Amino acid sequence: MKVRTLLFGDIEIGDEYKIEFVSPILGFEDEREFVLIREKDDSPFFWLQSLKTPELAFLLADPFIFFPDYSINIEDSHIGEKIAIYVIVALNEDFKLSTANLIAPIVIDIESKKAFQIVLEDSPYTTRHYLFEDEISNSALVG
Repeated sequence: MKVRTLLFGDIEIGDEYKIEFVSPILGFEDEREFVLIREKDDSPFFWLQSLKTPELAFLLADPFIFFPDYSINIEDSHIGEKIAIYVIVALNEDFKLSTANLIAPIVIDIESKKAFQIVLEDSPYTTRHYLFEDEISNSALVG
C-alpha cells in the first residue's frame, strides 16, 4: 500500500505493517489506522504513522531498552498471547533530553494487528521520563 507521510514522503509499505486501534490514542479520536515504520533495522525507535493524516506520526520506543525495570499489568480482552509494548517519545531539540510517556503505553497485538493505548492507574510513572537519564545525570556532575 502507498502511504503518504510528512517525514518520508510517499512510501510503499506492506499491509502487514498496518495497525488498527480498537480505541483511539488519547486526543486523537478520529485516527484509528496507522502503520509502523522503522527507519533502521537496529534502531529501538519506530514511527507510528497515521494513514489518514500524513502530518501525524508518533515516535515510539521499546520501553524495556531504556527502562529495564519497566513493568505494567495488562488485563484486556483485545489482546492475544503475543504483544508488543511501546511508549510515545517526546523529542527535544537536544535529543539527549527527549522523554518517554511511561504512564500511557501503546499495546499492539502482533497477530491481529489491533492496538490500543492504556493509562496506568496508581502508577509510579509519569508522562516524561528521560530516555538517557544516566547521561544527563553524569553530564550534570561533570558540568
